[in-house]
Amino acid sequence: MNNEGMTLRPTHVVAAVTLSWLVAVSCYRSAPAGPTSAGALNTWLEALRGQGVTVKLAERIPPETNGYFTVPAQQVLLNDARVSTFAYPTAEAAAADAAQVSADGQPAPLSRIMWVSTPRFYRQGPLIVVYVGCATEIVQALDATLGRAFVVGTTPCR
Repeated sequence: MNNEGMTLRPTHVVAAVTLSWLVAVSCYRSAPAGPTSAGALNTWLEALRGQGVTVKLAERIPPETNGYFTVPAQQVLLNDARVSTFAYPTAEAAAADAAQVSADGQPAPLSRIMWVSTPRFYRQGPLIVVYVGCATEIVQALDATLGRAFVVGTTPCR
């Protein structure tokens, strides 16, 4: 008996230990393996601001609407140029979607996009960034903060 007159049964101890173990396991599994996608996105946006780029967040587009990539597209305006950012839970998940992009700039094997200008695909950690355009200051800022594009599509600049 404990001080309050209640009997502590072995089943209570087993249940408490099991619950503690389940909580510990769920917390461990939910922890990201690297930088979080939100953290990576914020770090990249700050790096752009450090390059002198004006950054504004715009709408989010769900994956079923954009028709490619498995996560929502966060639209970002960089000096008024629209850029789509895809923040994944892990770098491995981003790499899996990036591997689907063809050399001519098609983001998914079963879809064809008629780009209005040159698509440029960048990947850094858990981020994929797509810029459709040729503005020198935007391309330079993306190259400086993300590295060179892993695919530059064949649609000519307009």
